[in-house]
Amino acid sequence: MPALSCIYRTVTRPLVQRRSPTIQRLRCFASQPVREAPHQEQPPRLEDIGILRAYGKPVATIFLWSALTYMSLQAVWSKLYFDEVRLETEARIDDLQSEIGRLDQNPKP
Repeated sequence: MPALSCIYRTVTRPLVQRRSPTIQRLRCFASQPVREAPHQEQPPRLEDIGILRAYGKPVATIFLWSALTYMSLQAVWSKLYFDEVRLETEARIDDLQSEIGRLDQNPKP
């Protein structure tokens, strides 16, 4: 087995196999770069398409629309909550100012 002479190197890095049809051997050294034949693009097979390819775009679209809806509703809720707190604070300030004015007009002896 040609791989037995390279046990140490297989632990540190994987073996590189030549793509040449005439030479089918494993290389255990990196003194020369491996020359690979240009890769020809092949059409995807039916089993390579998979679930992500079939359902990826609709799921991503639904996720993006739901995230956008959530963020817009969160912004509207935050605005309404801030307005409610502001109105309550202004009402409390008005009550305190009227109480201060009433206490200034009627000093206790």
